[in-house]
Amino acid sequence: MPAVSDRVRLAARDWQLTLGPLLAGGTRSAVYEAWDEAGRDVVLKVPATRADHRDAATDEAAALAAWATSGAAVAMLDATPDALLLVRVRPGALMPWRTDASLDDTIGAAAELLHRLWSARPESYAYPTLAQVYPEDDRVAREDAKHEQLVHGNPERGMPGVTRLPAAAVVAEELIRTTADPALLHGDFITKNLLSDHTSPVGWVAIDPLPMTGDPAAEVASFAAYQPAELILPIAEALAVRTSTDPRRVLRWTAVWTVHQAAQAWRDDQQELERLVESPAITTLLRR
Repeated sequence: MPAVSDRVRLAARDWQLTLGPLLAGGTRSAVYEAWDEAGRDVVLKVPATRADHRDAATDEAAALAAWATSGAAVAMLDATPDALLLVRVRPGALMPWRTDASLDDTIGAAAELLHRLWSARPESYAYPTLAQVYPEDDRVAREDAKHEQLVHGNPERGMPGVTRLPAAAVVAEELIRTTADPALLHGDFITKNLLSDHTSPVGWVAIDPLPMTGDPAAEVASFAAYQPAELILPIAEALAVRTSTDPRRVLRWTAVWTVHQAAQAWRDDQQELERLVESPAITTLLRR
């Protein structure tokens, strides 16, 4: 496959784009500010090659097409197997990770977005399943732990999470096996992928999906586990209620993803997160 720089150049040529600078925040993709021939403000996204060799752009394009009328996802203008041409989200402010205001607005917006995203049916496109994706999540958590241990010069950093990954995998397998009604999931529904959008009926849209089919409770939990450590379990419970999702399944998935967050060891609240994964609450949720 051509290098990312060549893929960007070819996509810009084929869509006759004027490229601006790289946009901040992309870690798995090259994402550029751009303008088309008509002067429209657009975004060119070239996803990185996936470890499982799936066409990431094709997966994302299929999901964005399924969500086109939902008002919950960034609008797609065109796509190829290598790249996506997207509408620029405006004003494009990030949903706050930590806020001094009431969390009710954040939880309400997240719940409305999830309802709209889950309402789309997978139809005939063969999305990856959560069962297929989970082992890669486990591998990444272990690799991230090693990286952060080297960066911080601390071989114990992330170990409370790493030592609980096997228990988390057992719980995840049980929850996946007992999923009654799989939905089309965003796959990376966290605050850094939610932007303010004046065209959305919700006021926010989701960007950068890693679409898959699976348990909606897992998606509620991933949003909660990304929050500040002291808010993870309260947000999980509140969002489960707002999305009419089984609270027990949400809390067990939240324990799974909190273990992954602790193992990845990149967060500023790492000490608080490690205390949480060692707490009786998480320990109980990880029991079969």
